[in-house]
Amino acid sequence: MTCRPSLGSNVNATVSGTVDSRPAGLSIGGKITQVALNSATWTQLPPTHLANRNSLSIQNVSGTEIKINYDNTEVGYVGVTVASGSERHYLVGDIPIYAKASSGTPTIQTEELA
Repeated sequence: MTCRPSLGSNVNATVSGTVDSRPAGLSIGGKITQVALNSATWTQLPPTHLANRNSLSIQNVSGTEIKINYDNTEVGYVGVTVASGSERHYLVGDIPIYAKASSGTPTIQTEELA
């Protein structure tokens, strides 16, 4: 069965941009990194990312809540919460993600796929 949107009889459109031709998932390699965090500064996850990364998992089993953010200049403890015992997964490419602990110096794990 073929489904086509109703666009009328005269459709003229231009599409521009780029398409990442790399497949999502593991096609080159993977990397697991333990990352120590603190409650004073944002730490990049991981501090050195895997070349050609196309996905990132953040696993927090530290016993301490953490937050993640895309802006390492954000003041305070602001961002998406990753509770202890939980995990987040992103298809992010080379976009940096930062983390900060609610308290103490917990260690979390990251898994990258390229």
